[in-house]
Amino acid sequence: MFLSRCILLLTAFIWGSTFIAQRMIADSISPLGYNGIRFLLGAITILPLIYKFKSKPPQHKPSCSLLLAGSLCGFMLFAGATLQQYALAFTTAGKAAFLTSLYIVLVPIAGLLFGHRLKLTSLCGVMVALIGATLLTWQSDPYIAIGDVELLISTLFWVAHILLLNKFTQEFKPFPLAFVQFMSCGLFSLLLGELINPLTYEQILNACIPILWGGVLSVGIGFTGQLLGQQQVPPTEASLIMSGEMVFATILGYLYLHESLSMQELYGVILLSIGIILAQLPSPYSISPLVHKKLTHTVTNNQSEY
Repeated sequence: MFLSRCILLLTAFIWGSTFIAQRMIADSISPLGYNGIRFLLGAITILPLIYKFKSKPPQHKPSCSLLLAGSLCGFMLFAGATLQQYALAFTTAGKAAFLTSLYIVLVPIAGLLFGHRLKLTSLCGVMVALIGATLLTWQSDPYIAIGDVELLISTLFWVAHILLLNKFTQEFKPFPLAFVQFMSCGLFSLLLGELINPLTYEQILNACIPILWGGVLSVGIGFTGQLLGQQQVPPTEASLIMSGEMVFATILGYLYLHESLSMQELYGVILLSIGIILAQLPSPYSISPLVHKKLTHTVTNNQSEY
């Protein structure tokens, strides 16, 4: 169990440090080109793991082909990662990490539409996190910066991505599904990039280290670490450990990029962190997806809930 926790903490560090790598090359390579190469590298990295690790058979019969399932997940990944990378040209790495982490509290809300129950603590966490996000993005002038808007929109695609993974990981083996979604995301990015802003050899050369970091470590090793760690650590504890990526991103952003937060943004970070923790805590009460706005006592653990 201790080793699994260490693996998840290392995963959180890798993901948090990736925001720094993304921020460093935001002006030297197109977001689509960067994401295209790094996700293809990530797909190549996990390819040997398909044959190395023998995962358990899927719990349910597939509702579609592996190619379609992976492509749907890959498109959501492509949309979220593209918006995130464009946003990093206008905001700090730490701020981007905290706003991206909103998906942790928004997933339970979206789950109501798909038959999941919503814990009362999750609902409270969502409200606190949204207040924190408002403080984090609202400027002294009556507007929200374009980078913050892009990050908030990207969060919706992360939520959709997680809900799709929640469905398809029960129908397909994890590594083949991950390989197809990473390949799809990389191809979507490169194809659109050729139409908007073609990639050049100089751009790749200038950003080779961040590309390798984001592709091999963040996508390939990060995903593997999450998969291996969550086999032993309960989901709630695993989510809290991996949410440490936003803390690592803020610390590394301060140390390496000399980024800082205003007092208002700091209050927003604190509230957002509290909201994320609240959303993961257990609760005996939940909101039923069938009877809206009605609190019901959770009698059994066999029901699907966040």
